[in-house]
Amino acid sequence: MYPLQLFLREILISNTLSEASGMDPEMLAAKQGLADLLKYCLIIVATVPVLIVYPFVQKYFATGVMLGSVKG
Repeated sequence: MYPLQLFLREILISNTLSEASGMDPEMLAAKQGLADLLKYCLIIVATVPVLIVYPFVQKYFATGVMLGSVKG
């Protein structure tokens, strides 16, 4: 049972490439492109749950801010 960010971090670390692997430059560039694409997809996957939940809890944030700013 890992939090989402730790699970995504493990995926990113497992897909890192080293230039000492002996691949030709074209293959290395293609694999680096796929690793970058995976990184960007994981950023979206980590962000979407927050974007979905925020509109439902936004009213509580607004009332908390107003409660602290109104002087009696």
